[in-house]
Amino acid sequence: MKNSNGVKNPIDTADSNESVTLTRSKLETFDDILPYVGDFGRYQWLLLLALLPYSIAYATLYFSQFFLTLVPQEHWCKIEELISSNLTQEERVEIGVPRSQNYPYYDQCHRRDLDFFAFVNRRKDNRSIEWKANKTVDCNQWEYNFTQIPYASIATELDWVCDQEYLISMAQSIFFCGSIVGGLLFGWVADHRGRIPALMLCNGIGLLASIATASANTFWSFAVCRFFTGLAFDNCINIPLIIVLEYMAVKRRTLVVNVAFGIYFAAGSTILPWIAYYVANWKFFAYVSAIPMMSVFITPWILPESARWFVANGRIDKMLQKLQRIAKINKKCPDTRIFEIFVRNLTATDTQRESATIFDILKSPRLAKNTILLIFFWSLTVIAFDGHVYSLKLLPSSVFVSFSLACSTELPAGLLLTLLLDRWGRRFCGFITLAMTCLFSFAELLLHSIAGKLTMSVLSRFCLNMAANVGLQYAAELLPTPIRTQGVALIHIFGIIAHSIAPYVVDSAKIWYWLPMMIISIVSFVAAALILFLPETLGRDLPQTLRQGEDFGKGQSFWTLPCCDITRPRSNRQRYYHSTEL
Repeated sequence: MKNSNGVKNPIDTADSNESVTLTRSKLETFDDILPYVGDFGRYQWLLLLALLPYSIAYATLYFSQFFLTLVPQEHWCKIEELISSNLTQEERVEIGVPRSQNYPYYDQCHRRDLDFFAFVNRRKDNRSIEWKANKTVDCNQWEYNFTQIPYASIATELDWVCDQEYLISMAQSIFFCGSIVGGLLFGWVADHRGRIPALMLCNGIGLLASIATASANTFWSFAVCRFFTGLAFDNCINIPLIIVLEYMAVKRRTLVVNVAFGIYFAAGSTILPWIAYYVANWKFFAYVSAIPMMSVFITPWILPESARWFVANGRIDKMLQKLQRIAKINKKCPDTRIFEIFVRNLTATDTQRESATIFDILKSPRLAKNTILLIFFWSLTVIAFDGHVYSLKLLPSSVFVSFSLACSTELPAGLLLTLLLDRWGRRFCGFITLAMTCLFSFAELLLHSIAGKLTMSVLSRFCLNMAANVGLQYAAELLPTPIRTQGVALIHIFGIIAHSIAPYVVDSAKIWYWLPMMIISIVSFVAAALILFLPETLGRDLPQTLRQGEDFGKGQSFWTLPCCDITRPRSNRQRYYHSTEL
């Protein structure tokens, strides 16, 4: 403001300079300028809606192979002489197959070594057959009871049972091996060509491979198709999730994860088994499972390119255009000088940071210990999680009902964890959920009723959903900034390896029927114990340097519980939110 002589008031000039200085100090990162154009408005709600097809695609990729290779538990040797005699299924099993003490109470891999042609011609009563030799031979063909599973999967068409049953687990492992390759491949594309091109390439390959799966007629043709389909697994949701998180208010980022997994993923995985049930044809189901990947055709119109990728690649003009578009959709009218100051601060900021690689972890004993604990915690949680998913086919009940019930626990588990995680802390929430998983899995061993086993299985899945969410958040909070991305990627790779191992846990039922649940109980117990040796991150600033990562949690007591610690500073929660990096 000018005085009567036309000279600026020095007080006003000082206030103006102070305002500019304050503005400059606050406009140094994308998170600083986002509130000026709207960080939780109409634009962000549209982005949350845009996550729907990618979350559905992730759920479909994760679980579709389970239904493509589903085999009824009730299968037995196919004996042509008995089939031609017009006997019922029950009579054919009674005559040609030895009995067993375990469900389905007959031998699934052997038949009696009898002259069934002579028996049929003599028309003898079943009870007149002499069983005294009890000699059996291996099956070379099988019959299946399609009462509960109303279609023949590729596994039943090609008889992947008994000594060929390992092919189902091998195909699943090959799928997850594709995920490891895809993570490295599309990660490079995302860094050098942009997130949107990487996502389109990823989903495009997944779409073509899912369609090609329907044409598979041998194990290796199926395995190759699933490997290329696996290239899209994880990337189909990780890339969109990161993009949406970048344009979301920092304190609203938990909402993004809950919407993507608690609502969209839960809905997709709950509905998927019934799509397989009513389609009732594995080839058609393969075509249907490719539909969510068609999001490749609309991706450029529903998702923006990463703002941080624009900045990292020097495309400031594109980033400014995106900010102006966000302001327009959110009906904001920021002062144009804000953009000018932001660009000036952005170009003037010293962008040099502490440079580190994943190998630098080995130089810090405590940091190395924490990383190893995180790897084991996440890998064991994945084995328990997938083990429960695949073990649903071992229950003598409708796998479609049990699968839907288990998947429907995603939303309530996410909501409950949201209420507890910032009250009880990461360590205690991780421990209690995995300890309860251990108890429920062990209870499933002891119970004999189908309803009781199904209830324990659903409760275990409920706890594992929360444990998995704890694991996802723990690594990002505990690892220091210079190696946070690399460290999380390393943990993720070990998690993919665990995904590949999990199907063989269920295969151990061939050794002892209750062995899978015993393994899952032990794995859950070990994971619950390991998390207790990690430092608590609730209410504490995230480590920004390797030294801070090494010293993090040194002053914490092993028995400290955040819910009982009245001295814990509440203000640190805000510092945590604003310190979180993608």
